[in-house]
Amino acid sequence: MAVQYKKNVVLALIGAGLVSGAAQATERGQLRALLGLPGQDLTSPALPGFYVQANYQHYQADSFKDNNGNTPVQSANFPPLGVVSAEQDSKVRADVLALRASWVSESQLWDGRIGLSATLPLVKTHLETKLTRVTPLPAPYAQLADSTLAKLAAANSGEESGVGDMEIAPFIDWQTDSSRVIFAPAFVAPTGAYDANRAVNPGAGNFWTIRPALTLAYVTENGWEFGARSTYSFNTENKDTDYKSGQYLHSDGAVMYQIRDGLRLGAAGYLIYQTTKDSGTGAPADGYKARVFALGPSIGWQSEDSRLGLEFKVLQEFGVRNRPEGTLGWLRVIYRVN
Repeated sequence: MAVQYKKNVVLALIGAGLVSGAAQATERGQLRALLGLPGQDLTSPALPGFYVQANYQHYQADSFKDNNGNTPVQSANFPPLGVVSAEQDSKVRADVLALRASWVSESQLWDGRIGLSATLPLVKTHLETKLTRVTPLPAPYAQLADSTLAKLAAANSGEESGVGDMEIAPFIDWQTDSSRVIFAPAFVAPTGAYDANRAVNPGAGNFWTIRPALTLAYVTENGWEFGARSTYSFNTENKDTDYKSGQYLHSDGAVMYQIRDGLRLGAAGYLIYQTTKDSGTGAPADGYKARVFALGPSIGWQSEDSRLGLEFKVLQEFGVRNRPEGTLGWLRVIYRVN
């Protein structure tokens, strides 16, 4: 009985020490950012009217990177055994249908057209977490430790679908024949379902995000188009977890060449760079500062009257920190209603 009691205590400590890291990594991975969404619409002229978009995203990641760009290792020091460590292997599959409605008015402010955009994502996410012990243990402890790790991994895995968090973006749009500048004091509301006890949620959490955005675009006379949209996000504290995600820069960019009227080929990419640490309950000293870069090919088409646009791109992530690392694809349809 004494031996069994010691085993149970050790396993309970292992569970307490390892599961916290996996859970926080899951929250850290849920940034409110539709990575790679902007494309040829950055440089396409927007006439006054009402626009609708249907944007389908598929994301697949088979690895998770820690603060040093390596596979995370969760460790805890326990007096009976010393340091016990386990590698965290996470796989993510996400499908998103982002519905956007935009209105560009005839009214002007500071010589720019006033408009409003709203984006609502419909999300389905599958997360599979695996914890593999890397610390050798005596046989009586090893089997029980592995069984406990398997249960902890299962608790940090799951699949959920539903409405995500909505972005509302009033904006001012300045356009000339060769350039475009848009400023949008956007914000994101916690409209998505969220449960702090679930490993996966359609919403990022019970908090708000203030997100000013700036779009810059330039079109040359010989067919080249350059566009970028940058946002900087400020998050309030998640009321359900007392956890506050840090501030981060998110930029999307595209370089396109119009090979013939309406048809563009080029490259697109994005970056996330978290500038301040996470804070609050469970936040470590390094703050889980996220980082990711991505780059890939893009093709777009627009009708002669500019009422209909199509776009497809595939982007590969690299240089990742404290996030999943994977591949993302977008298929977009844009239609001007009037």
